[in-house]
Amino acid sequence: MGATTSSRAGAHLQTLIDDVLAGRGQLLPQAETLPPAAYISDNFFEVEKQRIFMREWLCVGHVSQIPAVGDYFPFDLFDELFVIVRAPDRIRVMSRVCPHRWAPLVSEPGNAKFFSCPFHAWAFALDGQMLGAPLMDRVTFDVHSCRLPDYRTEILDGFIFVTFADDTPSLQEKLARFSDHVGKFRLGELVTGFVLDYDLAINWKIIVETFMECYHHIGAHVETFEKFYPARACSVEDGEKTWTVGHAPLRANVPDDSGDAGFPLFDNLTTEERREFRLYLIYPMHLVAVFPDRVGWFCLQPEGPKRTKLQTTLLVRPEARDDPEFDAKIRKERDYFIEFNDEDIAVNEKQMRGAQSRSARAGRLCDLEKAIWQLADYIRAKIAEPC
Repeated sequence: MGATTSSRAGAHLQTLIDDVLAGRGQLLPQAETLPPAAYISDNFFEVEKQRIFMREWLCVGHVSQIPAVGDYFPFDLFDELFVIVRAPDRIRVMSRVCPHRWAPLVSEPGNAKFFSCPFHAWAFALDGQMLGAPLMDRVTFDVHSCRLPDYRTEILDGFIFVTFADDTPSLQEKLARFSDHVGKFRLGELVTGFVLDYDLAINWKIIVETFMECYHHIGAHVETFEKFYPARACSVEDGEKTWTVGHAPLRANVPDDSGDAGFPLFDNLTTEERREFRLYLIYPMHLVAVFPDRVGWFCLQPEGPKRTKLQTTLLVRPEARDDPEFDAKIRKERDYFIEFNDEDIAVNEKQMRGAQSRSARAGRLCDLEKAIWQLADYIRAKIAEPC
């Protein structure tokens, strides 16, 4: 019985993979979404985990979260318990699991001179090296040979990335053109305005797709976006192998500052940059929205095909904090983000319910959903790679 069930599950997964790969080579005018089962299948999520997430660079933070030596915060991703810390030498992403009997060293953000396990007080330096273990001199144990595992880490434009793979090419190689594209916004110098946390019963791809397409302005965001950024005027560039960008321009008959939130503008903006916001996706799921005076960063933590944690962060120029009205402007912008996030969540939850219907099929894409077509091609390419 068990073998038969396993065989059936394997056959169903292979059928789904074949259905996903059948869409390779589609041109945008004829393109369809991935099959709905690709958004709800436990087995397909495991394939994504092994062939995408375990091989790619994944964003886990921004330098503004840990400005001083000793600052740290926890971050969980695919059952790995990280601590991201500004050590004396550099920013590190390490395991926060004590190697003694596996208790997490920290559970909340903070600042420390060293990490101490809450279970038996084993101590570790900020670079992961063990400092001491009470009473372990009674047994054979070498303190100096014990340290916290350290993961490959790179910082790109202020964002902290980690990879589980030893052979993944450097971010600097893969994303040089991205850094050129966003250079004038000086993302690495920005500071945090606010953070919103969500625990969503939504597949990670649906969140990415909705972030990157403006077609849904006409339905989900009639007042929040369509009024100022009409869907019909939006576009997505042809994109690169590792990232893509979309443009949402203001209506022609509204003033240049209609999309501002009252924070200091980025320097040397062109007329086009002054009158639009940009949507960036670094594959598979690093999402950044750049407005003329602020940046919205959406950090995803997929926990299964039907569960994703989402953290939405507003980043602004440091001098924004000098404004006596800064707190009021932050509250207003926070309310705005909550409003349009709630609108997206509402329609995404409906999508997830519909995707589980036996009548659900791959859907035809509009040209305004070019980024969804691009993401689907990226996923197909990764799924087709050998294990």
